[in-house]
Amino acid sequence: MTQNLALKAISLLLAVLLWVAIAAEKTSEIALSAPVELQNVPKDLELTGDTVNTVEVRLRSSPGIIERLGPGEVAARIDLRGASEGERIIHLTEAAIRVPFGIKVVRINPSILTITLERTIQKLVPVRPRFVGRPAKGYEVGEVQSEPPEVRIVGPKSRVQEIESAYTEPISVEGAQLGVTESVSLGIPDPGLRIEGQSRVRVTAKVREIPERRTLAALTVEVRGSAAAIRPGSVEVILSGPPAAMARLTPGDVKAYVDGAALAAAGRAPVAVELAPGLAGVSVEKISPDAVSSRAARKTP
Repeated sequence: MTQNLALKAISLLLAVLLWVAIAAEKTSEIALSAPVELQNVPKDLELTGDTVNTVEVRLRSSPGIIERLGPGEVAARIDLRGASEGERIIHLTEAAIRVPFGIKVVRINPSILTITLERTIQKLVPVRPRFVGRPAKGYEVGEVQSEPPEVRIVGPKSRVQEIESAYTEPISVEGAQLGVTESVSLGIPDPGLRIEGQSRVRVTAKVREIPERRTLAALTVEVRGSAAAIRPGSVEVILSGPPAAMARLTPGDVKAYVDGAALAAAGRAPVAVELAPGLAGVSVEKISPDAVSSRAARKTP
């Protein structure tokens, strides 16, 4: 017991002598940029807005201690345990600055920080493929598919809500005449957000011949299943399709008609168009007018 007391007394004496030695030395001061460490951040909250990542601290100690001060030994610690969503004002005191033993914090600049915490949310957004170059002459990019078609982004609520899509690395279609398929990386307009899960998608772009268009004016409308008279008796039809198929197209390959039963029931019926077989890829772009009415026969006097 007596031996333990003696050891404790010796330790205390050594500590006192050390402090006396330090106090007797000339002091030096140094200004350092200290990183701001956020501790115990709630898992459902994130820092957003303009943030201060470092503060300047002025330190005082003996020249020997100051000279031995290494990077990473000084930091400003902010404890966010129990913090809630919204703006928070933080006062940095000497106790918030982590420094080695024997160093005194003289000044902190800035000593007051304002931080904003927002709730973390997730959102599914579509993938928007990007292309560079031009297909071969007479061709264009047609249908585009992405696998997966959507990705989930994660981050602060206000910033996630502003994002409408994710985009891909540029995919070259220069000189293409056939489909192009590539696996590419994804990006989002706000680099402060994150993509959950896979960050690559497989994009397939179909390259097709640029379709030709043809207008058939005054195409007679047939009433099927009835002998009713209609007005107008003809329509204009605009067709589009691959050049090879359009070259084979004749006016006789296109039939405009209405259903007689529908016309009799409502007095008006939509116009439909029937194409002859062998015209793969040809489609109807527009029918004008797109409906006709029945016309009662005039009585003879």
